[in-house]
Amino acid sequence: MTYSIEPLSRDNADRWDAFNNRSPEGTLFHSLKWKQVLEDALHPKLKYYLILDGEDVVGISPWAEESALNFRGLISIPQSDANNIVLDGGFDPGRFNDLLSLFTKDHSFLHFNTYRPNLLSGITYASYSGGETGDMVTDLKKRAPEAIWGTLSKKTTKSILRFPREGFELQEIDRKSDIGLFYRYYEKNMMHINGEILPLSFFETLWDHFSPDHLRIAVLAKDDTVAGGSAAFMDPVKKTVYFGYLALNRDLPHYTPTYYMDWDLINWAWENGYERVSLGRQKADPDNPRFRDKAKLGAEHIPIHSRLVLFSKPTQILYRIKTLIPGSRNA
Repeated sequence: MTYSIEPLSRDNADRWDAFNNRSPEGTLFHSLKWKQVLEDALHPKLKYYLILDGEDVVGISPWAEESALNFRGLISIPQSDANNIVLDGGFDPGRFNDLLSLFTKDHSFLHFNTYRPNLLSGITYASYSGGETGDMVTDLKKRAPEAIWGTLSKKTTKSILRFPREGFELQEIDRKSDIGLFYRYYEKNMMHINGEILPLSFFETLWDHFSPDHLRIAVLAKDDTVAGGSAAFMDPVKKTVYFGYLALNRDLPHYTPTYYMDWDLINWAWENGYERVSLGRQKADPDNPRFRDKAKLGAEHIPIHSRLVLFSKPTQILYRIKTLIPGSRNA
């Protein structure tokens, strides 16, 4: 049989979600509900394709379309902890280049993420690393919270226990109107680290689509003093919790609420029957404090392989002279 691609439509939407739900690589971020959040809140030009082998769905690929100069291409969907191509376990990696060729008619370049390094060796188009990173995942089937706690240093446990000892409580937000409190410290934290600040409307849209079964927003506070907060996603189908967004009150310099909120999420996941906690993407860099902090909490680094593929000669020339192409960043 020959691979083909089919744009997502109303007629095949049920096949998309069915494949995503049964695939081990599928996630909440590949769901059509997440697609709706992105479109409603951020307005990217999304292009979703089913990958077919004959009549059978063997993969799904979510993209955002962007242009560089006069060249149109596909990049990984934004603001998504998981944005990899999802393929069936029986997909032949030797035919991956044939799959890529199906996108050459309408696009000059393509950026993709995958957990499968065996897909990369057979690519005949010009391709470049899009930045190697990985998921930091705590597998609670391997290590329960009690076992993880026993490996933490006294300094780390002291930092975590300080908050309840001093009267701070983690308060789950149960009204859309209260998201602003979390957002205030999220915005300040992102300004401090020069990160991309998402609008308040993004979090309100998340609430509309995912609360309460798939979204948990919490604030760590004592009376009127807020230490920080977190927004996390729950995927009951895959029994996975994703740490999504962090809020920090940096006017409390002697507190480290990140430890507490990570630890709370791990315990919450355990108590609610989840098996995995994704603490976010990170480069495998032992010198990076966040990498070390996540590793302390039992997180293992699962590599994500990222590639920018240039289909046309002009885009290859542009890349060689270091002209900016949106897909070259780790989207």
